[in-house]
Amino acid sequence: LIFGLFVLSGEVYGDVQVLSWETKKGARVNFVRADEIPMVDVRVVFGAGSVRDERKNGLAKLVNRLLLEGSGELGASDFKDRLAMTGAKLYADSLREMAFISLRTLKSEEYYNESLELFTLAVTKPQFNALEMKRVVEEMQLEIILKEQSLGALADESLWGSIYQDHPYGNSPLGNKESLESLQPEDLLEFFSTYYVTRNAVISIVGDLEKAEAIELSETLSEEMPQGKRPRPIPDVVIPGGLTTIIDKQSEQTHIRLGQVGISRKEPDYFPLLVGNHALGGNSLVSVLFQEIREKRGLSYSIYSYFVPMERRGPFVVGMQTENEKKDDALKVLKEQVAKFLNSGPSDADLELAKSNLIKGFPNRIDSNQKILGYLSMIGFYGLPSDYLTTFPKKIEKVEKSDVVAAFMEKMPLDFTTVVVGEMTSSD
Repeated sequence: LIFGLFVLSGEVYGDVQVLSWETKKGARVNFVRADEIPMVDVRVVFGAGSVRDERKNGLAKLVNRLLLEGSGELGASDFKDRLAMTGAKLYADSLREMAFISLRTLKSEEYYNESLELFTLAVTKPQFNALEMKRVVEEMQLEIILKEQSLGALADESLWGSIYQDHPYGNSPLGNKESLESLQPEDLLEFFSTYYVTRNAVISIVGDLEKAEAIELSETLSEEMPQGKRPRPIPDVVIPGGLTTIIDKQSEQTHIRLGQVGISRKEPDYFPLLVGNHALGGNSLVSVLFQEIREKRGLSYSIYSYFVPMERRGPFVVGMQTENEKKDDALKVLKEQVAKFLNSGPSDADLELAKSNLIKGFPNRIDSNQKILGYLSMIGFYGLPSDYLTTFPKKIEKVEKSDVVAAFMEKMPLDFTTVVVGEMTSSD
């Protein structure tokens, strides 16, 4: 379903009508009416990710997963049976900064009211049953084991830990085996009562509702939550010196990561950096890194780069996968190409290609209610302007090469942290 955000002719873009308000208890709300199909998508986002774990690693993720394992008077099985009768879908997840729970339901009254009731129970009255807690902990521990067997996942987690060290951004959302085993039911209750509150909540709604119905929905959700207060700000990030981590794992391929502190979500130079990264490694098959390292030299299977904008400065990551015997040459060329780009920026042709690709590809990012829901949640969580979606292509179009060069020179030091995961020879 395409919302008509863009009129794809010339440079004329339509408006997305994002309506914003606060509930009586202080939850922030963003709403987009979409009456093309009789569906409603709702997401409640809390500042309750792993940055709030403190020393109880994995706590935020465990709390979030148990939202769907029994609520109110309904045990996990009864809750899921009633949800199945509505045809609705509930999904929850907890990341580094945020945790959320989403509902997708039909608008027809016989399903809508019941699914909203169950959604409200999950958000406000989870049971945190001891048996369900034990089961979910075991599932998370298994995920940790499987993640440790994935060279790519191991490289990513090592990079986050190396860049952020003692900063809470370095906390792995899954925690670790020992920390999960030490968690107690009272830890979950305290975390939930502290962070799952209206002052720490953003409600996003997309679907076949009138504004009055959306207001009623948001008030119903908000009314059942304690008001609480917003959590303290996330600490500032310290830019680390370049570290190198080598992890010896039996494999036929080597995974390489370069990383450094990147940008915040409200970075003034966000759009020049976004365009620049798209030219460098974000535009898959036609990026500078793809052309120089894979196409011209055959040194990689895959290569890419990306920013993770966060409340504070999230990471900038360059990643590649290569044959073991090529890893030294590949890493050398990768560092050379990244340094060259940071000093000189993209060519005029690469810049225009990146801008064109971002603008023309943007409708694909917002071509469903659920994708719009994700953007509304991001806009609300980070306090971005409500016209973010409408102005996005225009801001991309305005980016000049000088903007890209200046932004990268200011934000990106050359002493990258390096992580290499793969089978090392004796000479390594």
